Parts: sequence; structure tokens; C-alpha cells
Amino acid sequence: MKDEKEKKELEDVVEMATPDGEAIIRERDKQSRYRNNLDPFWKYVVIVISIAFVSYHLITSRFGMPDMVKHRAIHVAFILGLVWLYYPATKKSPRNRPSVIDLGLFAATIVMILYTWFTRDLFLKRAGVAVTSDYIIGAMTILLALEACRRAVGKGLLILVIVFLIYALFGPYFPGVFAHRGHTIQRIIYQMYLTGEGIFGMPIGVSATYLIIFIILGAMLEKSGLGKLFNDIAMAAGGRLTGGPAKVAVVASALVGMIQGSAATNVATSGAFTIPLMKKVGYKPYFAGAIEAAASTGGQFMPPIMGSVAFIMAEFLGVPYLSIAAAAIVPALLYFGSVFIQIDLRARKMKLRGLSKEEMPDVKKTLVRYGQMMLPVILLVYLLIEGRTPLYAAFFTVVATWILSWVRKETRIGPKEMKDVAVNSSRNILSIGVAMANAGFVVAILSITGLGVILADNIVRLSGGHLFIALVLSMLVSIVLGMGLPTSACYVIAASITVPILRAMNVPAFQAHFFVLYFSVISTVTPPVALSAYVGAGMANADPNKVGWAAFKLALAGFIIPFFFVYSPEMLLISDSVWMIIWSSITAFIGIGFLAVAIEGYLLHLLKIWTRAFFLAAAILMITPSLSTDLIGIGAGVVGIILTIMNRKKYIEKEVPAVAVQ
Repeated sequence: MKDEKEKKELEDVVEMATPDGEAIIRERDKQSRYRNNLDPFWKYVVIVISIAFVSYHLITSRFGMPDMVKHRAIHVAFILGLVWLYYPATKKSPRNRPSVIDLGLFAATIVMILYTWFTRDLFLKRAGVAVTSDYIIGAMTILLALEACRRAVGKGLLILVIVFLIYALFGPYFPGVFAHRGHTIQRIIYQMYLTGEGIFGMPIGVSATYLIIFIILGAMLEKSGLGKLFNDIAMAAGGRLTGGPAKVAVVASALVGMIQGSAATNVATSGAFTIPLMKKVGYKPYFAGAIEAAASTGGQFMPPIMGSVAFIMAEFLGVPYLSIAAAAIVPALLYFGSVFIQIDLRARKMKLRGLSKEEMPDVKKTLVRYGQMMLPVILLVYLLIEGRTPLYAAFFTVVATWILSWVRKETRIGPKEMKDVAVNSSRNILSIGVAMANAGFVVAILSITGLGVILADNIVRLSGGHLFIALVLSMLVSIVLGMGLPTSACYVIAASITVPILRAMNVPAFQAHFFVLYFSVISTVTPPVALSAYVGAGMANADPNKVGWAAFKLALAGFIIPFFFVYSPEMLLISDSVWMIIWSSITAFIGIGFLAVAIEGYLLHLLKIWTRAFFLAAAILMITPSLSTDLIGIGAGVVGIILTIMNRKKYIEKEVPAVAVQ
């Protein structure tokens, strides 16, 4: 009876204030406005295509792939075909079936893949000489990719790609240093369709290998109940602490977010449970939504999976994935540590309580039911450490997940669940895959026009040779490009534009890519287009602007940590001295602690502005990798602590009265 009572209480809490997560995402996110009420026939068609899509990638991930361009073309064809079935052309298009236009585009996609598959070898035998039909199909493929971008990603990326295509075509008419000799339409089509660049370039190559297999793995783990396990473990670890549910949100979102390819989706899934609990113990709705948004965003750079974006970086850099995952550990801990400290200070400032014993989940039962589903994650890490390729590791982790799911009824992945995994995986890759295909256009045009070099030279000149100014400009470019885009596509485009800038300033490639990655991710909580924050606002029934700015403040460490990568590479484990890595990590953690105090304006009691200034100065000084600045920063922090202690009696009566658990 007690178990049933506890379960009912938890269900009541979740029902208190949380709307449907998928509905919130569909309202806020262009990428999620798909047809979800298809007629039975078309639903069956989608299921069949999805199963074929997932099966193809599982088989090729283990037993080998066809010719590179052929493999990527098949991947693109599956994606485009599903886009026409899922995404209506306009608001007036039928919502329960594809329109005649959709079916025409579907037929054009079939023509594209058949032509590409059967003529690829002939094209190579002609030593790369194109014929008229190549240009016709190439132009059609480009237009299909652009239309899919409009439907599944949004106008932002579409406009960016069109601007780049116009730039490639009308190069001689651009002013000053941006002028170039220009390229004919035939040359642009050739580069975008017939080469290993453009639509079949590196971005879609990563989507067709690493991203899809890890999205399948994430869907398998989610279906097996791993998210439930993570949530309950996090609840047991921090639920009864001061402001416990908020700390649970940080831990759970870090764990769940690393297997999600979307921060917004992570907000909807984790937030459905944590946001009502945060509101229950006294957090204001806007702050509860902000906590979930900031924590879910951090999951995108949480090792070992890092939302799959680490594999793109490995492809760019030509280094083992494990090197990137290892380097990401300290920065991820710094980010989540900063968020954790801020919410702890906020909870203490408001005198919030944790959850009562009756509200806590039965972790023992959860471990019995779902505990075996931790083994696939352990297997994945083990295989990667052993030096296996990510595809090998992911394939066998998928197999292990399926086998272990049959240990318990609650986790069992039978035929119906496998169908759901296939449908969810295929749907989740659509916006990412379309964005990556269009990102390929941008990368190719940067190459054939030399625009990347031009931008790098001019921004370096604009910075006056000052590294810090160049870093700030690169940060702004990455954030602006990332607004409203999937993390993967944002990173590809931002890295193609800004990494050459940083390389021109003698920043090593490894650090430059990490710098860009963080700002590509953090753009999802950067107003005015803060998608994760807006989803959090919907989940919490709060003002989107208030949630956006609160999430921005919580994630502020994420705007500082990337500068550590450049000025203090020890953060990325780049050092010949273990002691330097340890010292830099310790001072960085102290620094983010000071930053959290400065942001919240609370430590033992509410702080005066000049006391906060000491903590802020301490945090900034500890960014620079110098013993002298570290010591000065620690000194400033100590002064702030002393002032806080001295004024404690004076301000203690001003603290907010305790908020009891309802």
C-alpha cells in the first residue's frame, strides 16, 4: 500500500504543471512540426521505410559500406523521402497524408538515388567528366535539399545556404576583398553533387556513419528504461538536499543529455519530471525552466557520448574519438559544477527544502528493474578504450542493449518496441541530416571561393592581432550561426568559418575546435533565440524571456570555460605535467565557484555590490594560466569571503523566510 501511495504522489506531482513535452517542442521548434496523425496506410509506409533505414545502417556499420558517395546518397535519400512524408509543405497542406506535391518530391528522390547509384561508376570511368544528365539530376538534388531544409530545419539555415550559393555564382560583383572570379552554374552543380564535397561531403558523411548509429543507440537505451534509471539515481543522490529537485535536474540532464542529440528534447523528457518537483519545493516557475534548460544544454558536451557531436570533431581533426571524450571531462564538470553551485546558492537564499522521504523513489526497486541497462553504457566505454572504432562499439552496444533488455519485463524490447525505436530514430535524424546536407554546401563554397581564408584574414586584421578580440569575434559568429540550428550542423558551419580565424592567431586546432563546439552548444540558451530555454518555459508555464535570461545566467560559466581552452590548455589535459593539469583544474573549480557567488549575489547572506565585485574579479583573474594571477584571484576571493563573514550579522535578518514543502 505504501508503495502504491508513493507512486500516486509522484504521479500527482508530475501532473501538477507539466504540459505534454512533445507538444511544447512542436510549438517552439520548427524541426518538430511533423505530421503525427498520419492515416493508417501512410503510417505503415513510414514504419516500413524507417525499419529499412535503421536496418541498412545497422548492417553497414558492422559489415561494411558501399562506395562513399553511394552510401551517403542512400542516407540522404532515406532522409528526404521521410521528410516529404512527415513535413507538410505549408500550413494548408493535409496533416494526415502527404499531398500530391509531396508524392512528386518523393518520386524525384527515388529518381535521384537510382540515378546516383547506377551512374556513379560510369562517372568515375569517365575520369570525372560530367554529362548533361549529371547536371540535371545534380540541380534537382540541390533543390530537393533546399526544400527539405525549409521544411525540417527552418528559414535561417536556408537563407544562409542561398546566400552562399549566390556568393559562389556572383563573386565578381561583390565589393573589395570579398570579390572572386565567380563560378558558373555548371561548376557549382558539379561541386555540390558530383564530388565528395557539397551535399555528399564530410558533414553528411558523419551523419551517415556516427550520428545515425548513435541516435539508434540512444533510442534503444531510452526505450529500455535507462532514462528512468538515471532519474531515480539522481533523485536518490540529491533529492533530499536543499533545493533537491533542482540538483536532481542537473545530474539527470547531464546523464540523459549525453545520449540525446538535441538539448530541446532533453528538456522535454527530463523536465517532465524535474520541473514540477522544483516548483513544488519553492522554485519559481521561470527559474525551474531555466535550470532544466541550462542542464540539458550541458548534456551536449558531456562525455562519453557528448550528443554524438564529438564524432564530428574527431572527423575534422583526424584524432581518435576517445581523445576528445577524455579532454571534455574537466570542462563538462566545470560547467555542471557552476550550474550546481548557483542553484544551491539560490536554494539557500530562498531557504528551500528538499523532498521528503515519502516523495523519494524506491531506488532499490529501480535498480532491480533497470540496473542491467547500465551495462551497455559500460560496454560502450570499454570498447572505445580498447581502441575499437565508434561504429564497432556502437553496433555491439545496440546488440547488448537488446539482449539485456529481455532480462526484465519492464525493460524488454520486443517487436513493437523495436518498431518504435526504428520510427523514433529515423524521425530524430531528419532535421539533423537535412541540416548536415545543407551545411555541406556552405563548407564546399567556403573552399571553392576562398571565403574562409578571406574571413580569417579580415577578422585577424580587425582584431589588431589581439587574440582576445579574435576569440570574442569567433564566439559571436558561433553563437549567431547556432541560433535555431541543431548542434551538429551549427558546429560544422561555425568550425568551417571560425577555426581558420583562430588558427591564423596560432591557436592549435584541437583547442580551436573545442572553443567553437562550446559556443555552438551554448547558443541554445542564448537569447533572443534560445530554443532550449523556450521549451523549458513551455514545460514550466513561465515567461519565455524570463526563462531565457535566467538560463543564460546559469550557463554563464559556459561562456568563460572555452577561453580556458586557449589560455589554459591544461583544461583539455594538454600538458606535459600532471601537476599543472591538477593545479589548473583546482583553480578553475575555485574560479567557477567565485563566479557563481558573484552571479547569485549570495553567500551566507545577500551580498553588497562591491562584495560581489571581489568575487567576480577573482573568477576573471583565475582564467589566465599564471601563478601570479591565480594567487591574486584567490586573494580577491578571500577578501570577498572575509567581507561576507564580517557582514553576516548585519544582513542575516534580511534573508527570505523559509519556504516549506507544500
